[in-house]
Amino acid sequence: METRRKTHKNANLKHLYEKIRGGHVSRYHTRPELTNGQNVAAHTWRAMVILHTLWPEASKNCLLHMMYHDVAEIAVGDLPATTKWNYSEVHSILKRIENDFENSIGIGELFIPITVEEAKACDAADKLELVLHCYELIIQGNKSATDVMNRGIKYLKEKYPHEKQVKRALKMIIRLYTMNK
Repeated sequence: METRRKTHKNANLKHLYEKIRGGHVSRYHTRPELTNGQNVAAHTWRAMVILHTLWPEASKNCLLHMMYHDVAEIAVGDLPATTKWNYSEVHSILKRIENDFENSIGIGELFIPITVEEAKACDAADKLELVLHCYELIIQGNKSATDVMNRGIKYLKEKYPHEKQVKRALKMIIRLYTMNK
C-alpha cells in the first residue's frame, strides 16, 4: 500500500513538472520578430484573462482547458497555425500526439471535458490574445506584426460572425489600431 502511494505521488510530481515546463515554450519561433519574449505561460495568462472577461460565466473546466491548452507544445513544439491550416494531415497527426501527451499527464479531454460552446470561447480567446499581442507590437513600431494581426482578425470574423463578445472585442481593437496608425 505504501509503495503504491509513493508511486502515485511521484507520478503526480512528474505530471506537475511537465505542466510547468509547458509554460516555457517560446512562441512565434518561425517569426522571431513577433516574439517580444512571449512564451506559452504569458500567452496563456493573457488568453485566460480575455476568456474570463468576455465570458465571465465560464466553467472551471473551461478555464482549466484554457490554462492547459498549449502545454503539449513542450512535447511537439509550437507548429505555426498556417502549417496546420495548409496541411490537414499534419494537423491531424499533431492533434493525436498532443491528445496523447495531455492524457498522459492528466489534462486532456478525458480529464477536463468541455462543451462545444466552451471550446469555441477558448479558441476565440486564444486568437484574440494573438491579435492583441500583434496590436501591441504594431503600436511599438513593429509593423511586421500587421499581417499576422490581420489574419487573426479575418479568422475571428469568419469563424465567429455572430459571437457578440468577439465582435465587441474586435471592434475595440480595430478602433484602437485605426486611432494609432
